[in-house]
Amino acid sequence: MTIVNLYESPALRTVSGPVIRPGGFALTDRGLTRCCLAKGTPVLDIGCGTGAVVDYLRRRHCLAAVGLDRSALLLSEGAQIHPGSPLVRGQAERLPAAAGCFGAVLCECVLSLCPDPQRVLQETLRVLRPGGHLVLTDLYRRGTNAGAQTREIGVRSCLQGAVNRSTTQSRVRGAGFNEMIWEDHTGLLKQLAAQLIWTYGSLDAFWGAVGGPDAARAMRRREDLDTCSRPGYYLLVARKPVPVQK
Repeated sequence: MTIVNLYESPALRTVSGPVIRPGGFALTDRGLTRCCLAKGTPVLDIGCGTGAVVDYLRRRHCLAAVGLDRSALLLSEGAQIHPGSPLVRGQAERLPAAAGCFGAVLCECVLSLCPDPQRVLQETLRVLRPGGHLVLTDLYRRGTNAGAQTREIGVRSCLQGAVNRSTTQSRVRGAGFNEMIWEDHTGLLKQLAAQLIWTYGSLDAFWGAVGGPDAARAMRRREDLDTCSRPGYYLLVARKPVPVQK
């Protein structure tokens, strides 16, 4: 079966815009308000796509933002849209950066796509300065079947790797972070779903546009989108501890 990456699909990006996730720049801004970053602070955007957020952080917030993504397709587009923008190809599990070089790391709608999310969080902690911040947004499972895994549907998306709130928070703490806030922003996910329905006529038609008839049929059979395992969306901000001076 050919696997289609949802985040590379024009069917999604036509509706979501260049940020390719619920909430857009507004949710990024909300996370950054808890970080209190000075101008010129080095910031890493993991899963930067075409570099829309990197460009926004550099222009709007005057931050020294750089982006990393594993998609050659999106990075190639980004080089044309934002020429000269510092975007590099790499894996979140092996960040090509020195320890303690960033004041903040953004990981927005990315962690659930990674094969080893715990390793990603550990790498994030490594490249952050003491006192640096992690801004994390992603899907999570809200229902009683919140630990279930989504069956293969031919489309790689955040749905497959979504876990419940307690699992996410345990991972963050286990990596060595101190959690500052958790906010539910499921309303933003619903807004995006409504926009997809408005554009395509139904979610079934949207999934068909992404992955063809097989993906659409598979999504109709998915039991974990019912009331037993409702997808939600969250913002989590965490901080790397500052060593105690002796």
